[in-house]
Amino acid sequence: LASANLNTVAIRFPKHKIARKLLSLLKVPLAAPSANISSKISPTSSNDVVDEFKNEIKFVLDGGRSKIGLESTIIDLTGNPKILRPGFITPKKIEKILKKKIRVIKKPKNIKSPGQSKIHYSPGMPVTFKTKTPKDDQAVIGFGRKFKIKRNHFNLSKNGDLNEAANNLYKTLRKIKNDNFKS
Repeated sequence: LASANLNTVAIRFPKHKIARKLLSLLKVPLAAPSANISSKISPTSSNDVVDEFKNEIKFVLDGGRSKIGLESTIIDLTGNPKILRPGFITPKKIEKILKKKIRVIKKPKNIKSPGQSKIHYSPGMPVTFKTKTPKDDQAVIGFGRKFKIKRNHFNLSKNGDLNEAANNLYKTLRKIKNDNFKS
């Protein structure tokens, strides 16, 4: 059941102390999907999960807001190591641990993992880049001190901090969607 009728299975190693405590209390492996609907904006808090699933779930274990805010890095170890889905853990960090070169699969021939299809990261609205003159109903996402704030402008990090920007990305996309802006 956990392999979805494939000959591989993904194993997640959570860092969060509440997730680790739950796993130690259960004393059995836990099979669970991510806390989002595929092709929807990824949640970064328990409120996002409740907002996404409404009454379809009975309980949310609230571990607080995501510290990273991006999806997990997924590594295929069935042959030569390869990154199937980039995440916060960089190829350099993985290479240092594995002591070998690792490839990043950018255009997969076969989908082997969540996050490899283009629609997986879709925020559920059109997204454009490099818009010089946005319309009044369009949201504009920026980064850094020089980004001018207006009614429909959202700054991922005023300080230009990449970690802060990554942490704010999905939260910002969810706000844009909830405020009914186009993107």
